[in-house]
Amino acid sequence: MGRVILYIAISLDGYIAETDGSVDWLQPFEEQGEDYSYDVLWQRLGALIMGGKTYRQVLGFGSWPYGDRSTYVLTRQPLGDPPRPTIQAYAGDVGSLVQKIRQHTDGDLWLVGGAELVGQVLQQNLLDELILACMPLLIGDGIRLFQPGYPTQHWQLLKAHSFPSGVVLSHYRKRE
Repeated sequence: MGRVILYIAISLDGYIAETDGSVDWLQPFEEQGEDYSYDVLWQRLGALIMGGKTYRQVLGFGSWPYGDRSTYVLTRQPLGDPPRPTIQAYAGDVGSLVQKIRQHTDGDLWLVGGAELVGQVLQQNLLDELILACMPLLIGDGIRLFQPGYPTQHWQLLKAHSFPSGVVLSHYRKRE
């Protein structure tokens, strides 16, 4: 059974995007040529889950960056004409979606974002692993990764790695 993994970039002050949803502050770190263990994660994946706002934001980046990997977009709005046939909308409960995906793949499930979706997953206690790429900057305001309303959860640090860019990648697993 695949694990639900959140792999996401976050600022030192806990934001994943600016107030307008922009993630332009990540660009200097992307230009460093480091993959921040993305390739290792990619090899484990069976499917991706993302929120509708994140989906629309990714479309604005240009070409679809996730290839033909099965992608489920949690949204009540139509997707229009998705760039790949492997992308489908899902309007139900995220817990039901996770169960559905696990029936069709042995790989892990990457929770791509955003904050609303992460909150729903935390509320239902579905997250198994948390990989945070903490960027060495303060944004000051924006969209916080962790919204209030989820139960207390205990996590174990599996490993942490710092990169020359100052990014610290911390990998946690939920304690049983």
